[in-house]
Amino acid sequence: MQIEVEKIIVDLIRKYLVLPENYGFDANGNEIPTVVIRGQNVKLFNTPNLQITVSTISTNTFANRCEHFERYENNELVYYERVCLNEQRQMQVDVYSKNNEARQRFWEVQASLTSTYSQQLQDKYQFRISKMSNTFNTSGLEGGSDINRFTIRFNCLSWHEKVMPIDYYDTFRTQASTETNQFADFTIKDNIVTNN
Repeated sequence: MQIEVEKIIVDLIRKYLVLPENYGFDANGNEIPTVVIRGQNVKLFNTPNLQITVSTISTNTFANRCEHFERYENNELVYYERVCLNEQRQMQVDVYSKNNEARQRFWEVQASLTSTYSQQLQDKYQFRISKMSNTFNTSGLEGGSDINRFTIRFNCLSWHEKVMPIDYYDTFRTQASTETNQFADFTIKDNIVTNN
């Protein structure tokens, strides 16, 4: 993936629910967010309006592989490794408000997951969002603060790739031995064996 799954989902929800980037700033100069990635030291509940956070709850890796390839760059053969990781993520979206918006609009977040814009983002970034989700009314978690809160959980299938140059050794020392003793010590260079 070229971009974090959380950022894609933040963009999806903001555009589908037609929310602004933010509601402005509070008296202390803190941004009043609409849709953000959870856990970025962003202050919430500084508005009665709808606020939404997106986070990854857990990941389950089902493929983790390393491949090697080579290519010529500036008339020199360069060796690379490509590490690929496929995973299933459980995502969580929390919809909050001090007014009734969270209770009235949380279903729109679920609907956004199957929207045309969602499909376009999935095709562009090559990942998949599950069409099925679970929603919980978690309003009581905030105690007496009287905040409406709905938690939506769903799965995503995503992949990651990292390509890095690696060293290639064409000369190395080795030994040949039996169970009882060593009988040869030699160097291999350019596929030629040389005695030491």
